[in-house]
Amino acid sequence: MAIEGPLRELALSDVLQLLELSRKTGTLSVRSDTRDRAAAVRFERGAIVGAELPDEGGRLGHLLLRSGKISALDMQRVLQEQRDHPDLPFGTLAVRLGIVSVVDVRRQLAFQIEETVFELMRWKDGYFRFEETPPQLDGVVPVRIPTQSLLMEAARRLDEWATLSARIPHPNVVPRLEAPDSSAGTTLDLQPHEWEILAEIDGERTLKQIAAELGRSDFEVAKTVFGLLATHIVALADAAPVAPITVRPQSSFGRSLGEVEQALREGRSGNAQRMVDSLLREHPDSAEVHAMAGRTFRSLGRWFEATEALAQAVRLDPLAAASHFQLGFAAARTGDLRRAEYAWTTYLRLPEARGPGGQTARRALEAAATLRTILEEEGP
Repeated sequence: MAIEGPLRELALSDVLQLLELSRKTGTLSVRSDTRDRAAAVRFERGAIVGAELPDEGGRLGHLLLRSGKISALDMQRVLQEQRDHPDLPFGTLAVRLGIVSVVDVRRQLAFQIEETVFELMRWKDGYFRFEETPPQLDGVVPVRIPTQSLLMEAARRLDEWATLSARIPHPNVVPRLEAPDSSAGTTLDLQPHEWEILAEIDGERTLKQIAAELGRSDFEVAKTVFGLLATHIVALADAAPVAPITVRPQSSFGRSLGEVEQALREGRSGNAQRMVDSLLREHPDSAEVHAMAGRTFRSLGRWFEATEALAQAVRLDPLAAASHFQLGFAAARTGDLRRAEYAWTTYLRLPEARGPGGQTARRALEAAATLRTILEEEGP
């Protein structure tokens, strides 16, 4: 029998405690209408073994790359293997290939689960539903987190957020660097983790985006920026409350895509990314939005993310010629020549390839095939 109800009547913390005490196995789905977001938390005998919030940026491969556990070439190897075994998770394949240890994968998976649950604990409205299901086997990297320990840490963070909110009302504020006071004559004495976060502040990305890039929690980055505000070398460019996210009507959807297009033309890639992130939350099944995300990541030089966004665009719309064309170049930039060749080959089968783009794709395809053959002959 399913357990369900509105969060306004039964807080998520109470739901989690109930599932732990009754040692339930299954999936808890949580949806917030005002945020237009949905999440899933998986349980096994009362312990949390998985959690997904689809539009969060802290994917396992990125976390392992940022923490120095794998290289960009390692990530490419795993992604290539995952195309042949789409049913196996990234972490399982990385361990099987001997690229990373089970301990490192488990640590990053636990981080993902914790951050998802901490985010859900801030939701005050929405609807939950728990359904009992058989245990899900995720391969060789099982993770089990005691529910009670997560609830205690979440309560601590919520208390500290109450203090931080006096200066940092939410994780979507944008920090910017302030000009130093030359008359002060003081030396800046920061810890290594503070320098790391300071180096990521560009006046365009939010705290949440910086945290995702660094593979850190929103809470940890917010605490550090809170301390940096006191030094007057950092200020907040945008501390206005975030309006609830609602689905735009179709007429404004086109305008939103146009605004992203204009931002890209004007070189405002950071603004374009923020707009495209919002569109991805609102329209996760739109091929147009994923294609625009791919273009945005390309403009930022983030080729792995551009490749995945464009790959999702062509999965949603296999006849999207421009996405196949751009996917080829994004994949080639990551060194994934096979995927680039496949994308260009597909593009050349479409009517749009009769124009100038077809000549470019043929040249690129021939060059990629030649280079791949040479590399294979050369050996590792």
